[in-house]
Amino acid sequence: MIENKINVSQALGNRFDVSFYNARFDFVSNSYPSFDLGQLVYINPPVSFDGISDNEEMSFIPMESIDEHNGTIKTLKTIRFREIKGFTKFQEGDLLWAKITPCMQNGKSAIACKLKNGFGCGSTEFFVLRPKSDNILIEYIHYILRDKRVLKSAQNSFGGSAGQQRVSSSYLKSVKIPLLPIDIQKQIIKQYIQAQEAKQKKDEEAKSLLDSIDSFVLKNMGVALPSKDIYAKVNVVSLSQLIGNRYDPYYHNEYFEEAFKHLKETSNYKLVRLSDITVLITSGITPKSGGDDYTDSEHGVAFIRSGNIDIMGEVDFDNLLYIRRNVHNTRMKSSKVQNGDIMIAIVGATIGQVGIYHSSREANINQAIALVRLKDGYNPEYIKEVIKSSIGQLNLDRLKRPVARANINLEEISSMLIPVPEIEIQNEMVKSVVSIRQQAKQLQKEGVKLLESTKQEIEKIILG
Repeated sequence: MIENKINVSQALGNRFDVSFYNARFDFVSNSYPSFDLGQLVYINPPVSFDGISDNEEMSFIPMESIDEHNGTIKTLKTIRFREIKGFTKFQEGDLLWAKITPCMQNGKSAIACKLKNGFGCGSTEFFVLRPKSDNILIEYIHYILRDKRVLKSAQNSFGGSAGQQRVSSSYLKSVKIPLLPIDIQKQIIKQYIQAQEAKQKKDEEAKSLLDSIDSFVLKNMGVALPSKDIYAKVNVVSLSQLIGNRYDPYYHNEYFEEAFKHLKETSNYKLVRLSDITVLITSGITPKSGGDDYTDSEHGVAFIRSGNIDIMGEVDFDNLLYIRRNVHNTRMKSSKVQNGDIMIAIVGATIGQVGIYHSSREANINQAIALVRLKDGYNPEYIKEVIKSSIGQLNLDRLKRPVARANINLEEISSMLIPVPEIEIQNEMVKSVVSIRQQAKQLQKEGVKLLESTKQEIEKIILG
């Protein structure tokens, strides 16, 4: 249920700003007593390192090691004890819960397990939670704190400057937790894990289908690319190769030379530059964060960033920002998006993500996206699939600059080589790929439905 009412006694000794209490969600059970989280767990408890020498190793968990989708640790790194100063410390079985935006609301939390020597350290942006007694399972606490409504409520409480907003420890301590008997806690955690594993199996089946698309595209193109693993990482080039070309060693890696040679020799279809089949290749800008250029979804125009293009090549409309219409029609008029436009991520970790805008809604893009509008006679879905395939990713991999924040410019995007068959063949290939993607999407939906159904059953148990 949603709780918005507070009395003066609640505010005393706490924050007085409205956001701390606004649109607050708490689990309130009709059958079991509720306690503040701070009554049930220690937050940022001390860790004893008695007997550990400076050279001994322990686990290191940066924020990027947390899988926000499953609430697990993807990879464990190691660090020596003498190097842990300044990091957040924890031990086997502690819950790590991100406190900073956007990691918190994205679900970056996991139970520390399989730690080297039983200890670990990691990002300073983690809260560490540890049960105060044996009558509360950390897995149960984790389940409650991963609920989207709890995360949204915590987001409403954010304090701090824009871009560096965090959940306060006082808010976290105040989250209500229904205290169920330990055997019921164990029962619902077992039930949830079984549903989560079933969903993961569906996701793996979907991933296998999606991975098969690349082989399908290459086979239909007649293209055979060499393995990257057999080529040396040392790049030797002659001066003549550099004239009129890029000077960075990465671009001239032997693998790229051989791969493009294979592409040209084995493709069943003519290779054309992307610029030869387009009427427009452009990108946008990013208005100043927190400025007057932004507004709400009711009054603004959808503003698409590279992170809004999902793995299926679709736009995630649930997490868009919105810019004012006058900005869209003036400063950003050259990057207006139309139905059927292709969008390619060209900056940062999302480089190579490709999508198509399937909507009549007005929209615009930031500078991390290359907008590609095709000439008549070319199927956007076909071009998208080629760019998503090993052929397109080969182009993008070579073109990107391997710097701290990798990037590709629009002139380089224009130079991408694309195998282009007759439109009838393009359409047939798209038909087959769409069928595969639909099968994968159905499996993913089944997994989500199964997990959500289990969550509803668990909520009935908790609320009584």
